[in-house]
Amino acid sequence: MKDKERESGMYKHLSGIILTIAVMIAVIPSQTYAERTTDKEEVYEFLQNAFQAQVELSGEERSMNEVNELLDPYFSGEAKNQFLKENLVSENGKYFTLGSDSAANYIPFFTYSENTKVVEESGNVYVYEYFPENHEGPVGYESHYEGVMLTKHGEEIKVAKFLGENIPDKIIKKAEGKQEAAEQTSFKAPEGNWLYTPSYQLGFLLNPFEAMFRSGSMLLTDNKGIIALIEKKELHGQLAAN
Repeated sequence: MKDKERESGMYKHLSGIILTIAVMIAVIPSQTYAERTTDKEEVYEFLQNAFQAQVELSGEERSMNEVNELLDPYFSGEAKNQFLKENLVSENGKYFTLGSDSAANYIPFFTYSENTKVVEESGNVYVYEYFPENHEGPVGYESHYEGVMLTKHGEEIKVAKFLGENIPDKIIKKAEGKQEAAEQTSFKAPEGNWLYTPSYQLGFLLNPFEAMFRSGSMLLTDNKGIIALIEKKELHGQLAAN
């Protein structure tokens, strides 16, 4: 009799733990996940705007002040000077750039997809992508990396350096390590982590115990099997008995 009471108490305690964990995961991580995604998207948007500013210099002639006003929101002084030195031409006191598919010190033609890596290191943000060889079209090239380094000063971001193919090895290894870690902890969900899906969170609100039974074994079972898997029918029986 005492064994049954002890076992019943254990299940009550365990179900309480599951409920606490499920509430924390169902409510809090979705916001954290969104914030991580938003940060990356903001970097993408910033680089697209910086590239557009470079392209606009070929559209019409401008004074030097106008050139600086166009580039200063996106580029540090050093990066801006690198770009202008390679691309700016003048005529009758006005300045413009000559468009080209292979001009130096432009923002690379990133795909802004999962292939575009964003890595933060020591206050800098490295954005790079590996481009497989392509010999079709007017401009062919061998397989190579392209990237830029951004600096962060509070909320302000600027392009600080055009890296070209010279992506630091530690940055590439860090990105590869993050990707490998993400694959190992993804729960093999077909479309993102099920913990962040609206259907799971709505299900938890409508029927928390059903949601716990679907996810509890994954939340409480580690790689070494420290906590055994909980069988749904057995737990139902214990709860019904109480």
